[in-house]
Formats: sequence, C-alpha cells, structure tokens
Amino acid sequence: MNLHFLINISSDTENLYGVRFFNSFFEDSGSCNVTLFHISRLDSSDGSQSLMKMWEGPGEKNISGDLTVGAKKALDKARRYLEGNQVTIEQVKTKSVRERYGKVRDILSEGRQGLYDAIILGRRATYALQWLYERPGDEIAQALIQETSLNCPLWICSEPEEGRKNVLLCVDGSEESLRAADHVGYILSRARQHGATVFHVTSGPKADAEKILDQAADVLLSHGVAEERIQRKSSWGMSTANTILAEKNSGLYAAVAIGLHAHKETKGILGQQGGITSNLVKKISKAALWCCP
Repeated sequence: MNLHFLINISSDTENLYGVRFFNSFFEDSGSCNVTLFHISRLDSSDGSQSLMKMWEGPGEKNISGDLTVGAKKALDKARRYLEGNQVTIEQVKTKSVRERYGKVRDILSEGRQGLYDAIILGRRATYALQWLYERPGDEIAQALIQETSLNCPLWICSEPEEGRKNVLLCVDGSEESLRAADHVGYILSRARQHGATVFHVTSGPKADAEKILDQAADVLLSHGVAEERIQRKSSWGMSTANTILAEKNSGLYAAVAIGLHAHKETKGILGQQGGITSNLVKKISKAALWCCP
C-alpha cells in the first residue's frame, strides 16, 4: 500500500517548503500518493486584490473545490515540483476549500478525515500553529485531542538543506515516543535510502538509557528496518531541546521525530515544563520536525 500525504499549500509560491521537503526526502516517489490541500481566505488582507479573485479558467478533473488566482498559481508550481520528482499525475490529488473554522482546524480536520500517513506543513503553516504550542502542556493536549481529534503525525518543514539525510528519532521511554518510533519505522520501510539514529537525552543511569534505546530500535526492526540502518546514541544536556538541535546539526539529519504528548507520570520529552516541542518548532531549521501523536 502506498504512503499517502496531505501537503498543505499556501498562496506563497516562493517557498512551498512542504513540497520541497517531500521531494528531498523521497528518492522513490512511486510508493507515495499526495493530496495538495489549499484553504482560500477570500477576506485575506495580506494578499493582493488580483490574487484573491476567483480563477475563471477551465476546470481540471483532478482538482476539487473553487480556486483563487493565488491558489491556482501555488498549486501549479507545487505540481511542477512533484512532476520533477517523477510523481505521476495519478498519484496527485488537489483539494481547495474555503476557510470554515480557521486554517489550523481546517487542516487538522482534513487530516483526520482523510486517513493520511502524515500532514506536511510548510513554514507558513508552522507559524499558524504557534498559538497551539505556546500554551501550557496540558492545554496543548486538550486543544489537539479534544478540539481537533488529531490522530495523524505532523511534519513541520523549514527550508530543506541539500545533502541532509536520515531521521533523528528522539525517545524517552514513553508510549508516545514508541509511537514516534512506529511512525519512523513505517516511513523508512519505504524510504530505504535513509537510516535512523535513536536518540535519548539522559539524566539517569546508563542502563536505563540503553533500555530505552533498545526498546525503540526493536520497533524499527519490526518494520523491516535493518540493524545496519539503525544507530543508538544518548547524550546529557541541560536543555533537552538544545541538545536535540545540536545533534540535528552535527548529524546533518533530514528530519527530527518526537512523540507529541508524554504521560504526566513519566514527564517524557514533552513533559518538561511543556516547552520542548514548542522550542523545537520555533528553533528548528534546515530539517523537518515530525510530531507524532
């Protein structure tokens, strides 16, 4: 079965970081289907008058919904990027909707309904999510689970840097980090050019760190990721987020994967003052951040 990704497309045709990350990460796009998703804000004050007019040209059979001129321009460029990576027209759907509940909730609602393997958000969409991540940890969980019923990983993409590869899988022994391992293993089973470094920021005994690393590595192995594609690494650091970012930079990883929630009793990667993922969202660059619920 092919992977299926929802890639959010804004009217910002200069960046399209989500599409560009997808192209840079997958060498063999034949195992992937893509839905390009655009939300039109007709009352937007940051778009020019001409770009916010409705497209009046002939319709296209693989596009559902109405298009503004700006949306048509952005979606055409996104599809050209995908075609350059040998993604066939049969693998790509395009969906354009008018904003209903706010951009964030519209994106997450579509992700929930579409049974996607991940929602891919470019830098513009990342900014739209900041209001969620800057709230206390328990309110974040309530906003994502109760208000949006998020059950799909979010890939938050900054501008990809050429030459980066592999995934830094951050684990803390929680069920959430094991679900992140499950997601990474599932993706890497179809992206065999990448490996994974299972990474633990430690503050306890070495034996505990080794157990956490081996547990997550076993999940990767269960997806057919060969042992030679897996590395285990632990590091001590005063700041978990900064330690993760330092390893991301030194290892030139294409993506960093992290569990989105942590149990209150374990105080996992997200449990520390509720700010680790918030800091990663704000500071990460040149690589994608995979947030796995």
